[in-house]
Parts: sequence; structure tokens; C-alpha cells
Amino acid sequence: MRPFPRYRFIVPPVRLLVVRKLTLEEFSSKLPKPAEDDYYVVAIVVKGQGSKDIPGVRRHAVLRRYWSKDFLQAANEAIAVREGTEFRVGDKVIPKDLLKVMYYVNPIDFLKLSYTVVSSFIQDKLNLIMNLRGKDYESVRKQLASQDIFSVAFSKMAKATEKHVIMVDVDSKAPGVLSLLEGIPVRLVVETRRGYHLHVYKEDVKDNEAFRKLYSIGKAFSDSKNFNSTIGRVSGIPWKEKLIEVKGVNALEYVPVSGFNAFEIEGRDLREFIEYVKGGNTG
Repeated sequence: MRPFPRYRFIVPPVRLLVVRKLTLEEFSSKLPKPAEDDYYVVAIVVKGQGSKDIPGVRRHAVLRRYWSKDFLQAANEAIAVREGTEFRVGDKVIPKDLLKVMYYVNPIDFLKLSYTVVSSFIQDKLNLIMNLRGKDYESVRKQLASQDIFSVAFSKMAKATEKHVIMVDVDSKAPGVLSLLEGIPVRLVVETRRGYHLHVYKEDVKDNEAFRKLYSIGKAFSDSKNFNSTIGRVSGIPWKEKLIEVKGVNALEYVPVSGFNAFEIEGRDLREFIEYVKGGNTG
């Protein structure tokens, strides 16, 4: 009797999609650790289409800021104030749904910021005094007294910030749009009303090719001619200005509460998140 032939069954490796939805506490633990003089800054911001219907309120106006070396502490303080405080402009109450708790994605070096602010503040005062000749003394005195050092400080933050995290604003939830960024290592994702904010950590980028791809995509969505000759020609995605935008060092991000979900891509592979989205797991 002839023996049965031996068969080898090759089982293909199972590719686990590791995308985790994060609580605020878990999200906090994933952020870059502040250096000795670094602080996280969390803000209550007026943001939303309805803000233009309130006279005297600027869209994206920052109402309050809170800072701490502990991100979670600053975030919880801002959340509590948003929930428990009635913000008014004149006799008009700002609706809660227009008040967003946000944070600057990179910690800010307050020591470096203080040097920048003091020198700038003093120089501005000196310029006013030097230009006093022939001008109304009272108006100059009022200008000298009216400048707020905190407003000066927070306008200079970019000079005191090291870019650990690059935030990419994707103004779409379509998997086809997200797929344009495949190959870019993404660590965290925050879901917005219209799309996603992708967090790229510089330490995860192993070569300059990923940076070149990221910034070339951002550039393409800022110029229709550039887009049509590159991405538009091969992707079939219609042009929309800033559909994908690479934000600056001081980008404001939503603190993941009140409907803003946060996710971690453990393998840093955006394809995992795209499959997660296709499975209807977000929202």
C-alpha cells in the first residue's frame, strides 16, 4: 500500500489591526514629556460657525488659558471652567457648543518665552517713548499703560517651541483621502466634525522621504495648479483648498472630550486606521 502523501499547510500570518480608542487620561499619557522649562498650554476657544452671529466675538478667540507641566491637570481645569462658567460678551451669553477646550500640540519653553517677551515688551515701550516728540503725551501714556504682557507673551510662542509633533489636518473622512498619506508614520488621531487630525511624531520619522511626501501633499492642496499636475492627475480626488493641511508648530488641537474622539495607532501605520474607519469603528 502506498503511503498517503504528506501535505504542508501554510497558514498566512494574521495581520492584527491595532487601533485603540483612548480616554482623556490615556491620551494624556501618550503626549511628549515636557522638558525642564516646558509647559502645556490648554485654552478655552470660541470656535464654530455660530460665532459670527455674536457681535464682538472673534472666531477662534482665546478666552482663557491654563498651563501646567501636567497636561491632564491643565485640561481638567479648563474643562471644569467651561462647564461651570457663563461666558458673556456684553449682555450676550456665548453658547456652550461654541466653547471648545483645546491645547497647543507642542509644549512651550516658558524660560525662553520669558526672555523673548521681556525684550520685546521693553523694546515696544522704548519705541513709544522715543516717538513721543511732537505727539500727544496723553495718548502715548495710555498706550504705555494699555499693553498687556500676557497678550504679548502668547503672540511669541512659536519662538519658544520645539516641534516634537506635526499636526496634519485632514478635512475629510473619506478613506481615499487618508490613503494619500500612507507611508507617513502616524501615532495619534483626533476625530473632528469633518475629518481627522493626524499627529506625526518627529522621532517616528526614520528618513527625510516621509517629510518630503508630507509637505509636498500639503503644498499641493494649497495650489490648484500644483494639485492638478500631481495628486489630482493620478488619484481622481477633486480639488479642495486645504483638504490636507500641515499645521505650524503652535497648532491648536481639541482636547478629546465632548465628542472629539482620540485614537492611537500602535504600529504607526495609517493603513491600520483606514481599515478601522472602513469597519465603522469611529464616531
